[in-house]
Amino acid sequence: MRITLSLKFAADLLTSLRFFLGLYIIHFSVYETTQGVASASTLLWIAWVTDLLDGPISRLDPRKVQTWIGRHDLTADVTVALGCWLFLTFSDLIPMWIGLGYILLSALLLLYFKSEHLAWGLQAPPYGLMILNALKYAPTYGMLLIVWIAFVVIVTWPRFPKHTLPEFLNGMKALFKR
Repeated sequence: MRITLSLKFAADLLTSLRFFLGLYIIHFSVYETTQGVASASTLLWIAWVTDLLDGPISRLDPRKVQTWIGRHDLTADVTVALGCWLFLTFSDLIPMWIGLGYILLSALLLLYFKSEHLAWGLQAPPYGLMILNALKYAPTYGMLLIVWIAFVVIVTWPRFPKHTLPEFLNGMKALFKR
């Protein structure tokens, strides 16, 4: 029981850390562009590492109990994407009207559709633009993000094409059937 509680606590700690990292990424928009992009990209990478680890650690719990923090894992993911988007906006790497418009549109779509799959998809533009800006202003960090994505796809390969991708595509199809 003690190991189980410790594992669940560790998973929740990683998820909580990801939430706060997402908020802290915004902080780097006050720095000079190259330094800010490098620092924000580093925190994004750390957040992605916690995302890869928290689920498997949590699933080691033989009781299969989901905690409140575990149920809000997607909230932590979306907070990281939002932090990246606000970083890009406040760093003037994207125009303010586009940055705030995307946030408003995303919020309205999520409120209307209430779809976790839509939330997955809405994370792609902030991450894609973070990678592009990292490649431009801090290439080593941009490559780190790309290599990490490739690593995660390889490590999760059996699950990715059989479960994750079909689940996402079916969830998106369901939005259009409403």
